[in-house]
Amino acid sequence: MGRSLEGRGSQKTCHETKQSVSHPRVPVCEHYYRLRIKKGNPQTEQSVWGFFVASISKGFDVTMLRKTILTSLFLTLGLVLSAWFLPMSRAGENTKPWTPPARHRPEAQRIVSMAPNITETIFALECGDRLVGVTDFCTYPREARTLPKVGGYYNPNLERLTVLRPDLVVLQGKHEKVDSFCRVKGIRILHVAMDSISSIYGGIVDLGKALQCPERAENLCTSIRKELGAVRTNVAGFARHKVFICLGRAPAGLTSLYTAGGPSFISEILQIAGGDNVFQDVTLPYPEASKESLIKRAPEIIIELRPGEDLSDLRRSQIISEWNILRGVPAISNHKVYVLTENFLLVPGPRVGLAARFLARTLHQDIQDGS
Repeated sequence: MGRSLEGRGSQKTCHETKQSVSHPRVPVCEHYYRLRIKKGNPQTEQSVWGFFVASISKGFDVTMLRKTILTSLFLTLGLVLSAWFLPMSRAGENTKPWTPPARHRPEAQRIVSMAPNITETIFALECGDRLVGVTDFCTYPREARTLPKVGGYYNPNLERLTVLRPDLVVLQGKHEKVDSFCRVKGIRILHVAMDSISSIYGGIVDLGKALQCPERAENLCTSIRKELGAVRTNVAGFARHKVFICLGRAPAGLTSLYTAGGPSFISEILQIAGGDNVFQDVTLPYPEASKESLIKRAPEIIIELRPGEDLSDLRRSQIISEWNILRGVPAISNHKVYVLTENFLLVPGPRVGLAARFLARTLHQDIQDGS
């Protein structure tokens, strides 16, 4: 269980927020889908969530490889062994991911992205033509949809990864399974942790260096800063609102309510857009909240995120009506419940400026369209 910050002194209620179920550094969009199907239709889970069934690599046949190598010339043998067994010897160490020395590192031409925000960033850096594989959840830009798929965070397809022969694999967070696999295979890896506004900038810069386009990376960061600055300027004259963001809940009810805590990039974007997260003080990035805590915090606006869902007007109305059991909450009394389906709202990448602008228009209905 998590902790409530509502209590006085050391007396804190345990039911207010529960421990986040998200894996450390799990791409937030994949975490969202994990919550969405947690108590969903089994058939939906089977068709969409082969994602959770861990793919099993056939492994590394050392004996066969050695027999093959020993038949080759002595010089070739030495070169292969030095390149192959060095990363293997380090596979179990808790060190930074292995990469060749910079002076011997050619420009990456066959890149595999292991998160949607990474894929979007690579395309934004005009290097999308170098991608040879992406996750099952990479849908933007449109070109990413046709690229070979390598599973997701929980079920990376290591066999497919091998077949794609990447010279660079880019990971969101630790991603230990793929990290270990790449060490064994001697594949260059790059870790980014794009889960806040500042770390989004850092990830873009790191990718710019790895892809040898640092100037484009700096220009992209500058463009995002200008977008976010413009949103701040445009909402400055509007009253701020207390907002509850719902990232997931049980079907047809208000149980298993998941929200965004203070450390999440979604909370940062909301702040820029002119809203105050009612769970800003919670130190977990994606905690579970109780109905009681929601009533106590009295949000003036409720935003339920359902990225990628194609909702009819009737279905949207049904979703909104399910919140009516929270009578007395200002957002319900004043009919300020909004259901948003735009998929960029949960991707911590180059489109954060667009996400902030969209949230600003949702919170402030009178804001100019040109903002």
